[in-house]
Amino acid sequence: MSFQPKYLKYKSKYLNLINQKGGDIIRTAKTTNNKIIKDFLSIPIDMPDIPYKITKYSYEIDNKTLHLIKIKLNSDKDKPILFALGGMSHKSFIGTANIILNKLDLIKTKFRVIYLLEYDSFKETQNSACSQRDIIKKTSKDLDKMYKPELDMNLQIADYINKIIIKLNLNNVHLLGKCNGAWVVSLLLLKSDIYKGLYLAVPGIPFGVDILSNLSIDRLEKINFVFGWLKQDGYKFDWGISYEEKDRYDRIMKQIEEHNKNKLKYKSYMYDNHLDIDLKIYHELYPEMIDDIINTL
Repeated sequence: MSFQPKYLKYKSKYLNLINQKGGDIIRTAKTTNNKIIKDFLSIPIDMPDIPYKITKYSYEIDNKTLHLIKIKLNSDKDKPILFALGGMSHKSFIGTANIILNKLDLIKTKFRVIYLLEYDSFKETQNSACSQRDIIKKTSKDLDKMYKPELDMNLQIADYINKIIIKLNLNNVHLLGKCNGAWVVSLLLLKSDIYKGLYLAVPGIPFGVDILSNLSIDRLEKINFVFGWLKQDGYKFDWGISYEEKDRYDRIMKQIEEHNKNKLKYKSYMYDNHLDIDLKIYHELYPEMIDDIINTL
C-alpha cells in the first residue's frame, strides 16, 4: 500500500474502541416548547419563533449529559437527516446552531430533519486531555503521542453519539462538524454505513482525515464530502494555523483517491469575509458553507 497514514499504527486498537459497547443511555427530558429551546440556545427573546417543530432531548451517559435538539423541517422520508456538532463548549454550540437556524428555509430543500448536539459536559474531560497533551509535548513533538488523550476522548464521544443515533433509529445521516466537532464526526463516520455525508468546517484534527483511508472504495464513493475554511480564521493549532489547512486536507483526499483509483465526491472551499485576520472570532462554520452543502447534495 503506497499510502499509509502515520497514526495507523494505532489502527487496530482504535477501531476496536470504535466498535465497543458500554454505558447506558437514558432519555431524561423531552420538550417542544419553543421558548425553552430559544433560551437554551441564548437566542434573543424578540427573535421570531422558529416555524418548525422543535424537540429537545437530554441523555445521561456515564455521568455525562448530552443535549440534542431536533428540528423537523418536512415529512419527506426520501430526504436525508443532518446531524451537526459545534466545538466542545456551549458557546461554540450556540455559534454553530445560530448559523444553522438562520439557514433553515434553505436546508429544508434537501434535508427533512436537523439534529444539533451539545456536549459541553465533556469540557472537563477535554481540559484533562489537553493537560496530558501539554505534558507529553515537553518530551515529544510526535502528534500521534501528543494527541492520543484527545483522540481517546473523541472516540468515546463518537461512540456515545452513535448509540443515540441507533436509539433514534435514524438512517441516511449526513454529519456536520466544526473544529473538535469535525474530529468527532470523522470518527463517527467509520461506525456505520448509515452515514452518507461528511461536512467539516474549520476542522481541528491533528492527523487531518487520514482515517478515511480505512473505508472501502465502495463506501467512499457513496459519501458526500464538503470541507470549508475561512481566510480570516487565524486560530492557532500546534500543527499550524487554521487558514493554512485547506492544502493539507486536499492533499490527503487526493492521496486516498489515487490509492483507490477512483474519484470521490469531494469539494473544499476557502471563504473570504474581506476583513482582517483574527485569532479566534472567525473560527466558525461560515454561512455560505451551508449553501455549498445544499448545492452539492
